[in-house]
Amino acid sequence: MDAILGILESIGIFVAGVVARLGLVLAVLAVLALPFAAWAGVRRAAGWARRRLAGLQRAGSLVFDPALRYAPGHTWVREDGRRVKVGLDDLAQKILPWAVAVRLPQPGAHVRAGAVAAVISCGDREARITSPVDGTVTSVNGAVARDPALVKRETYGRGWLFAVEPAGPAWQALPTGEAARAWLRGEEQRLERRIELQLGVAAADGGEWVAPPHTFLSREEWEQVAKSVLSHAPVTTP
Repeated sequence: MDAILGILESIGIFVAGVVARLGLVLAVLAVLALPFAAWAGVRRAAGWARRRLAGLQRAGSLVFDPALRYAPGHTWVREDGRRVKVGLDDLAQKILPWAVAVRLPQPGAHVRAGAVAAVISCGDREARITSPVDGTVTSVNGAVARDPALVKRETYGRGWLFAVEPAGPAWQALPTGEAARAWLRGEEQRLERRIELQLGVAAADGGEWVAPPHTFLSREEWEQVAKSVLSHAPVTTP
């Protein structure tokens, strides 16, 4: 009996020692992780502050500028005198893994609403961007041609693509402000449903995307999704 008790006591001491060491390791890891957690918090706060200073707001998990107008192919339109500048909204950004090259229309070219006007190369994949308006291209963004990463890095600023002198006022009917927020929320939900129901992949968890779509979709699936998002379907607000 004494031998058994001795064995049990030794086992207890051993287990207690293992637990103590494990606790010490976890405590050390927690201390080491604090600076990284603090840095991540600072980065998130800085990002939020930059977005607020730029006038950007939330539409679901997307970021948008309520002063802009938004077109069916997920481009934005900003009035600039007699012309309008065109760029990509945040939902289009979600499906782009990166931008390694940008093909822009030639100044003087005529573009039609819903027709492809620019192509963004993402390595082995291409995203075809439609014009949101009918009109004549007055200029293109040379900075984006030289540094395609601007398309993703400065979505609502220096990452604009081209400028058009509209052939008419139809673009002024595109949603802005709260109507744009509601439309973007609906579009994000439509994309999530398409991925989850048609492709059988969970796109979001608790309102946040689990990962960029290109990381969990095959090339063919990504092309289907990109075509769906960037096509010029009619704008309907909830």
